[in-house]
Amino acid sequence: MRYGFCHLLFQFEMQMEENKGRFSTTFELNKKLVFWSLIFAVPILHLTTTKLFGWQILCPGYKKEVKTFTATDFKYYEKYMKYKGLDFGKCPVYFLKSTVEIINNKSATFTTGDIITLRIILHKENGDVLTESGDFLKVWMSEKGKGAGSAGYVVDHGNGTYIGVIKTLWSGSPHIKISLSFPKESIGLFVNYIYKNGMLRTMKGVFKNARGETGKGPCGIHTLQKHGICDFTSMNYGMRWFCSFPDKPGFVCSDWYSIIGDTNVSTFTTTQRNFISSTSNKIIKEIEVEVHGDKFIDHPEYLCRQINPSVTWNISSPVGYLYNETWHNLLCQNNVEPSYNRYVSCLTNREIYMVGDSTVRHWLMSLAEILNLAYSIKLTLDPHYPIKAFSKSTRDNITVTWAAHEFPFFAYTSNATINYFKPARYHLNVLRSKNPIVVLHWYVHIGFVPLSVYEEHVMNAKDSIVEFLDRVPDAKIFIKGPHNLQHTDGVPYDFVRYLQDKIIFKIFDNIKHKIVYLNQWDITVASESYEMHPSNSLRHQMIHELLSYIC
Repeated sequence: MRYGFCHLLFQFEMQMEENKGRFSTTFELNKKLVFWSLIFAVPILHLTTTKLFGWQILCPGYKKEVKTFTATDFKYYEKYMKYKGLDFGKCPVYFLKSTVEIINNKSATFTTGDIITLRIILHKENGDVLTESGDFLKVWMSEKGKGAGSAGYVVDHGNGTYIGVIKTLWSGSPHIKISLSFPKESIGLFVNYIYKNGMLRTMKGVFKNARGETGKGPCGIHTLQKHGICDFTSMNYGMRWFCSFPDKPGFVCSDWYSIIGDTNVSTFTTTQRNFISSTSNKIIKEIEVEVHGDKFIDHPEYLCRQINPSVTWNISSPVGYLYNETWHNLLCQNNVEPSYNRYVSCLTNREIYMVGDSTVRHWLMSLAEILNLAYSIKLTLDPHYPIKAFSKSTRDNITVTWAAHEFPFFAYTSNATINYFKPARYHLNVLRSKNPIVVLHWYVHIGFVPLSVYEEHVMNAKDSIVEFLDRVPDAKIFIKGPHNLQHTDGVPYDFVRYLQDKIIFKIFDNIKHKIVYLNQWDITVASESYEMHPSNSLRHQMIHELLSYIC
């Protein structure tokens, strides 16, 4: 029994939380009686802690060492692991000698709706072709004068040759752009670092004992630090999470109360950091083409609210395109007027509940702006506590809630107390609306850790989603996918996104007809958005697409 007792306690806690409002004044007495009954009924084993009704209690922990990688990680990372412990000089890919050619129409003249196929060959500085695969490339099309853009995809042939595929979706003179997102050597640095350390960023658990003394100990997804480890897996609803005691004595596991990122810990050497920044997201070539025919491609026949959600689990780009700075969905037709009155009439007496990171929190802020909602609490800088916004008019009765997902969650402000970070399983258990709109998202924070951690979290959520939809069949569930992102933190986001999509598409395959996948990759690639948090105007387009599946 690895954490069955703790799971029992959490199930009990959630039931108490759900029914708390229905209990009489005997609630406090009853929960104490049950608490002590459970405590005295359980033998004391290797101990860690969790919470029940805000109190810390002891729970059995792991009996064996938990390493950084599982079979899933070795399967997808193995070919990159040979690029380790090296201070690279120049990038093996030499852009000036690498070639890109259109292979299905040498004239570079096309008609709206055509497929353009590109052969991309990466060369070394001496002119030789790179014979190893594994570099991540990106292809997209844009025409600034028309506010137009679309994403394509790249196939790796495993020998230094790649095929880029992109579709012509409007007439004009667009430019096709091909970039090296991340060379395999940069991916290797990332993979080997997390293999050794578990996480690319350092997170500390903040402990505070009964005497008011505080201290910090490293937290992570493994037990490789051999001494003084608190197993908080049960607190994380069965997903691995551990923290070590502070260096100074006088603390127990139940003293852990918050997390804080440590920016003083260096990940890569200066040479490695320079290599990553100088070789990532670099344009290999830009080609202008001529596209004749219709102004833009026809819209799909069926409305988004009418289609089977399985249609949205389409992994191949493009799933849409920008024209006149407006996003056009190619999977279904969005005929919802983007106006306050239309949105309010659609969402009256409904609750939107979002669990994820700060990008989803920004969705809440945009929704509050669009719907003229009031906040239940004054927002602080980079808040991690749950946020609720609601209609100023009781007639509309619209509620939007955001909550941070479970650990790992990397926070850098002092307001990150541990009770704020809970998974989909918790939130779906306490959600009581009859027809809620639920948005779930995992990406950046779980991109700093091995792929198996992402797999573990998505599987945990899937089980709870199935149970939730059985209980609340009128609920609408959305998975918000990864977005295009360029950052100097050393994470090869194109690589991370590619693998995360492979995992989540596989896990949700047998229930994809019940859940809408919101592709955020194509719209951010098409708009050449590279920020951690897409612009407010782009978020409005993302939210408009979300609502097209509801309204």
